[in-house]
Amino acid sequence: MTEYYLNSKKKKGYWKSHFLGLFFCFILATYTLIKYTPENNAKNFCLIFFILSLIISVFIIVNFFSIKNFKISNKKLIQLSFFMKEQKVYSFNEIESWTEKKIKGKYDKWDEIIVYFKNGERIKISSEYFDNYSEIKNEVTKGIKHDILLEKMMKNETEKRLAIIFSIISFLLFYGAYNALKIKDIMPKDIVVFGDLTSENIEYVHSKRSYINIRLKKYPDLIFYISNKTLKATFVDDLISEINKGDSIFLGIDKRDYREKLIKVDSLSISDKYFFNENISVESVRAKNGNYLNLSENNLNRSKNKYWNCFIFLFGGLLLLIMSIIGFAGESDKDFH
Repeated sequence: MTEYYLNSKKKKGYWKSHFLGLFFCFILATYTLIKYTPENNAKNFCLIFFILSLIISVFIIVNFFSIKNFKISNKKLIQLSFFMKEQKVYSFNEIESWTEKKIKGKYDKWDEIIVYFKNGERIKISSEYFDNYSEIKNEVTKGIKHDILLEKMMKNETEKRLAIIFSIISFLLFYGAYNALKIKDIMPKDIVVFGDLTSENIEYVHSKRSYINIRLKKYPDLIFYISNKTLKATFVDDLISEINKGDSIFLGIDKRDYREKLIKVDSLSISDKYFFNENISVESVRAKNGNYLNLSENNLNRSKNKYWNCFIFLFGGLLLLIMSIIGFAGESDKDFH
């Protein structure tokens, strides 16, 4: 009798997702390493991203080389390593049952069978990697029990986990809505207004969330910025056109920032100590020509933002809570039947 062979055939582009992940991590690692400077604590954030990108890269590489190959020979399923070295041999008589599930990724979808053996072991074979997935599946599952009950239980378990995750996130969003409403107006006693000369022209950074950077002569290592949300209360065009390098300017900043970062009489918070100590948010701006960011206008803008933010958090929380309730209701109905 002629011996039957079937070898798994890898898809041509099976490596692309791993390659793109590695390429992204390489770009991130290179960028953060360039930006990192040991003498500047604010750049420690870059060091953390550099280390994380390396860890993720290692995970991607390990995952790539853990992709198995398979061979079928005379009623035996042979599992091979990435480098085609034989690892395990299973007789078809040892197979107890199998299940199949459909997986949907961001850009693609594929099928995956799980083969269960009588000794408790199991292996996964995915159409994501193999061109002849259907052939392998047909050979391995021929005459073997398709455990539909276990398949449904696995699907239900996945849906239950999603429902739990959605409910947790929804409560976090509700907490975010509560915190948004707790934002109070900035009182004159909460800020310190100080004057200095600008060391550079006012920088307007155009991006998805545009902002303004102001640099001062006395504090060359600090960046005083007007955030994207605060820009709505700022006379941006006048500020940029009327304030030049070397001009006098008065900035209002949080009293804590003033004490911790400018006169340094208080200790920095943990986040500022290791990550963001060079950035200081500006709450008011004036010069000899007048006010460019008034505290009252800033507070009015903050009030509008807090109600809008509260609505967004509430809407997201309600949406996810409804989805989780539907998920749990579906589970209860399935359990009843």
